[in-house]
Amino acid sequence: MNYLEIAQKHNLNLIEVSILIQLEQRYPQAVAIEEITNDEKVYWKVRKNVNELIQKDFIEKEEQKYKIKRIF
Repeated sequence: MNYLEIAQKHNLNLIEVSILIQLEQRYPQAVAIEEITNDEKVYWKVRKNVNELIQKDFIEKEEQKYKIKRIF
């Protein structure tokens, strides 16, 4: 998967790309935000970007976990 092309095409930031990479590596398993980051300083930034990726239809929420929707 070429994340540079995806980021440019969909105007994704580095945090969003990082989240997609982590979710792709764990696909098809759903992942909690705490599994993406254990740093309290960036937790809310990750949560915000996860919500933006849901709105952009890249990931889906399953209870309190998330997984990538599309494998590009």
